[in-house]
Amino acid sequence: MSRYNFIKDKIKNGGHVYMPYVLLGYPDIDTSFSVARTLIDNGAHGLELGFPFRDPVADGPVIEKASNIALDTGFTVDAGFEVISKIRSLSLEIPLTLMLYYNMVLARGVNKFFADCKSSGLDGVLIPDMPPERADTVVEAAKENGIELIFIAAPTSTTDRLDLIAQYAGGFIYVVTRMGITGSVESYSDKLSDLFALIRSHIDLPVIAGFGISTPEQARKMIQSGADGVITGSKIVEMTPQGLDVIAHHTREMVSI
Repeated sequence: MSRYNFIKDKIKNGGHVYMPYVLLGYPDIDTSFSVARTLIDNGAHGLELGFPFRDPVADGPVIEKASNIALDTGFTVDAGFEVISKIRSLSLEIPLTLMLYYNMVLARGVNKFFADCKSSGLDGVLIPDMPPERADTVVEAAKENGIELIFIAAPTSTTDRLDLIAQYAGGFIYVVTRMGITGSVESYSDKLSDLFALIRSHIDLPVIAGFGISTPEQARKMIQSGADGVITGSKIVEMTPQGLDVIAHHTREMVSI
């Protein structure tokens, strides 16, 4: 049974999902593991785990800078899968989603990559620079290893694009609430309700909003607009140097909205 049913059941029961992002290896492997543990211990309903990359085209300056620090400190993909296995041991219930870029999959080899995802305890993979038109290159290996493919929908997504995503998508839909890169913002489109409704009319999966969300007030706005939950990324990275207590407090706030 898919662990994504954990968040689906919560949504069906009238709840909302908080799925924070952890950049593995930032500022080092041990600290990123401690961040993941803190998020889980304080109620996160799932985690998005990122592999650092030198040119993260979907990410803003906060995650890009942190990625370079992680790589300079010696992060490797092997180390990433090892720490994911440790994170999985913290909870057998919540879904773990890996976010990384397409050429990291290709460099490892598609079949080996998805086999490693399975053995480390991952549930899904989000590849932001892999459009659904290229999903056929990975879908067989993902299916063989029980890994669900997570896709992004955006304000510019057409109905044809949503129908194509629906053919391959599993787990949830990561909804980009604005155009651009990751990072905190102060305003969003006034058409978010229409966007969430459009996605639901084409894809029968939870709709989780991300990009630019960093506060409980922003998360509340997303949920009021129709999102099933939110993802925060840059905010967690920004708070990491401030200590685990700060992250724990933020997590409890986000979970309780």
